[in-house]
Amino acid sequence: MLVELMGTGLASLSLQANSNSGALTPEQVHDIALEALKHPEAGFTGVLAMLVPFAFFAVIFLIFWLAFRQKQARIQARTEFHKHLLDKFSSGREFSEFLESKGSQRFLDELWSQSSSTQERILSAMRNGIVLAALGLGMLGLALTKRGFLVPAIVALALGIGFLISMAISYHLSKQWEREQKAGSESAPVS
Repeated sequence: MLVELMGTGLASLSLQANSNSGALTPEQVHDIALEALKHPEAGFTGVLAMLVPFAFFAVIFLIFWLAFRQKQARIQARTEFHKHLLDKFSSGREFSEFLESKGSQRFLDELWSQSSSTQERILSAMRNGIVLAALGLGMLGLALTKRGFLVPAIVALALGIGFLISMAISYHLSKQWEREQKAGSESAPVS
């Protein structure tokens, strides 16, 4: 609706500019006005065709920027936590006693455990892969009816499949490493 109003507004402005010059007959002005009402979006298709790729890359840039900022926020939160934890101890002796206790060992093992972050990365890769693959398939469907969606569809689908392959390899390797760690801890002599 807004595009139609803008199209008719542009047509009326061009008619006013041309009617002052006296170059068009009233019949030509009438025909131009009718054509402007029939095809109000004709002047905006070129602009929209230029804006769509810029918007696509702007959204991708925004997603990566937000992911980077989220990672920075996590690092900052972990740094603040470590700082507050170290501030609780007034001497090195208190800190060493804390480190030698069984509760602190369990706490530090959970804090530094890589299994939860590995699981998070695998789930993140799976989410990204599914979303990008679905986006690519949807854009491939659009490419059948409209031109200009084929290249972004292939890129999104390839990225989605890449994330899913990465997730499968990470999952397989993490399971293999867990088995190796369990076998190594069972064969270690107990003192």
